[in-house]
Amino acid sequence: MRVLVVGGGPAGVTAAIALGRAGIDALVLEREETDRPVGIGLALQNSPLRALDTLGLLAPVVERGFPLDAVHICAPDGTVVHRVFTEPLVPGTPPVVALSRVALAGILGEALAATPGAEIRFGTSVTALRDLGDGVEADLTDGSTERVDLVVGADGLHSSVRGLVLPDAPPPTRAGQLIWRVSAPRPPEVDRYLLTDLGPRGRVGIVPIADDELYLWFLQPDDGGPRPPEGQRLAALRERLAPFGGLVPLVAERLRPDVDHRGLAAMLLPPPWHRGRVVLIGDAAHTTTPHIAYGVGMAIEDSVVLAEELGNAASVEAALAAFSARRFERCRLVVETSLQLSRWEVDPPADPTLHHQLTGRALAALSEPL
Repeated sequence: MRVLVVGGGPAGVTAAIALGRAGIDALVLEREETDRPVGIGLALQNSPLRALDTLGLLAPVVERGFPLDAVHICAPDGTVVHRVFTEPLVPGTPPVVALSRVALAGILGEALAATPGAEIRFGTSVTALRDLGDGVEADLTDGSTERVDLVVGADGLHSSVRGLVLPDAPPPTRAGQLIWRVSAPRPPEVDRYLLTDLGPRGRVGIVPIADDELYLWFLQPDDGGPRPPEGQRLAALRERLAPFGGLVPLVAERLRPDVDHRGLAAMLLPPPWHRGRVVLIGDAAHTTTPHIAYGVGMAIEDSVVLAEELGNAASVEAALAAFSARRFERCRLVVETSLQLSRWEVDPPADPTLHHQLTGRALAALSEPL
């Protein structure tokens, strides 16, 4: 069996690795010329770590990342007022690992190179897909054509594969928040995940992602006003961080100038996530806001489950149906929970504990087997 995977991010590369472990050949197409990832840092929760463990990739993730066992909720002056602890699902490993997207891309790239039957082609994507009944014929941007048994669309929120097979799919929903993301050298004082909330004025998270590196994010309501140009983003972010105390001023001084700034969006395709022998995974099928840190985690889970079903089912069609059935409710929980948390941050509920209650219920449900 031969599979064409469109998209060389975490979803696509993890899918190719998982397929290879199941004895299925996979060609990954990445439209960019290199494997340089988009974004700065991320946190992998319990269940995605468990999924990576099935692929033999948990150890390098733990080695190159920063282990976390709790989120430390701080008052505006930096005083820790609450701790949210998580128990590990894989014995002997941390429940959460934060790492840079560059580190994760390196781990996945090395694993892909070592996977028999898996390869990646940069600077290439698809322009057309033709359903052949027992396979798919794909026209590529380099002028070539590939005849494969299955196409996996893992090409993100603005998926070209989704546009080809589901042209009437609902567009993403704006979440009503803007996010700022940036990295900085990690001072020794920052040895845990710190989250500080100023209500509707915004909230900031500081996340260690390596021994010498941290990741800062800042969320604020999206009022629809103009956004600062790239050269002014760092100054604008520091201005927004000025009301925060604790370790925020120390980190703000160290921020690097490359600030990522964008609006948040969410999307959840109704099932099934396939048409014929073309299936969508990751952000191409379900995009979430980052409020419970599960975007990349869902993509990793998708990849492992898809490979399991293709390896076990009697037919490709049965495997794709089983894949959507296993994944939809779980992904809906992530997308809907994250959107609700986003709305509450813009318009806080009367009961301030609802935020933590909802997060706790969602993470508990997500600890269940895939």
